[in-house]
Amino acid sequence: MLERSIDRITRIPALGPGFDGERHKAALVIAPGDLSATDPFFLMADDNITEAGRFGDSHPHAGLETVTFMLNGTMEDTGGRLEEGDVEWMTAGSGIVHAENSTVSTGMRLFQLWLILPEAQRNIPPRVQILRRAEMPVHTEPGVLATVYSGKSGNAAAPTMNAVPVTLIDIRLEPGATFAPHLPGSYNAFVVGINGEVEVGTTAEILAKDTVGWTGPMGDGDSLLTLRAGDNGARLLLYAGQPQNISVVAKGPFIAGSDEEMAGYYAAYRQGKFPHAGTMRPVSYSGDKSG
Repeated sequence: MLERSIDRITRIPALGPGFDGERHKAALVIAPGDLSATDPFFLMADDNITEAGRFGDSHPHAGLETVTFMLNGTMEDTGGRLEEGDVEWMTAGSGIVHAENSTVSTGMRLFQLWLILPEAQRNIPPRVQILRRAEMPVHTEPGVLATVYSGKSGNAAAPTMNAVPVTLIDIRLEPGATFAPHLPGSYNAFVVGINGEVEVGTTAEILAKDTVGWTGPMGDGDSLLTLRAGDNGARLLLYAGQPQNISVVAKGPFIAGSDEEMAGYYAAYRQGKFPHAGTMRPVSYSGDKSG
């Protein structure tokens, strides 16, 4: 059994101006530009809203997946409503337009992750999966509550369809509790502290609120990442995925395999060939909550 340690720690930067006026503040949890270290995770934004109302404009994506985790508040558009703890897993694939007529609540906070797609699946038909917190499988141990949105933990396996193999778990630990989730050794992974403090890995690195700890691929086989909560307990998000080890070209809301493919995305969007997420029937699940 491989035991993971934390290779590097970063901190979510101070919030700065977002794209939607004074009420929108944002920071990059993962900045683009270092895919060799973050693969298959391209970027992740931390979006915060101080006043309810419209949020952004409809826009396209292609060649990637977006994973939107609602930490606080709500967001609603023509495709439906996300409540606190819900996740929208949108596979843009060959192209999609979303976020039409979006409105958000006061105090909304979300993480939006961009995942690169495998070359063979970069242009699959788009799909939207809505992962309701109340419907996701839960793994429990003494002092541990782990909600599994993708991948598995113990006997709790999420039904989420993945183009890239990804594990996403919301972990809540009572004071002093220990949890050691298993991950494939080949996965790249990171942990984001939401509340409290936790000791992570073989070297017991301490992660606090708004800190990010990375643990890189270790080779074949099974691995575990030991988490031990501090005196006040902890909540953290664990993201882990299979690196794709491919070269990509990124521009605006698209990720392509070449400049020619990128030009094709822009041409298809301008020609109105991308379907609108609001017209698609989202996939929703009723998960097994035993763990």
